[in-house]
Amino acid sequence: MAASLTRLIRTLPLPLFGSAATAASFTLAKSRALPRLLGWALPAGVGALWFVWPAVDDEWKMSMGLKADPEAAIKAAEEKEAKAAAKIAPVELSSEAMEKVESAYKAGEVVESEADKLMAKGAATGDFTYLESQWEEFNEKAIRPGEDDDEDDDDDDDDEDEEDEEEEDDEE
Repeated sequence: MAASLTRLIRTLPLPLFGSAATAASFTLAKSRALPRLLGWALPAGVGALWFVWPAVDDEWKMSMGLKADPEAAIKAAEEKEAKAAAKIAPVELSSEAMEKVESAYKAGEVVESEADKLMAKGAATGDFTYLESQWEEFNEKAIRPGEDDDEDDDDDDDDEDEEDEEEEDDEE
């Protein structure tokens, strides 16, 4: 019966090889060259891991213990802080200090200036003509005629560009 089982396994059809016997003889022939290639096992393994490792899921790495869980570290730090905070005794403050703490978030008294009142009035009515004098004054200060004549510079640049184009056309 063992002989018939062996014969059945040897005749079992396998893709690429035809039968299990052919596949076994091929594998045996190739395994004889294995000692020669053994020196390449470590570099090939490192190279394979180099490409495969970034594709491995972080969750799997954490479950296998190959990577630390950042959430667990944060949770442990929070628990440690909570224990340390529980150990700290409460501080007794004087009544004056307590009043200052309770009123610290309150802003100081706001006094509206004349400009604020005009702005509120203008916003309510939609009439901002009182600002025109300020705008004109700002424009006068910002412009300063003669200092920055950008239009003349732009005209000069355009003239130079036209001359360059004419020179290129002449060369062709």
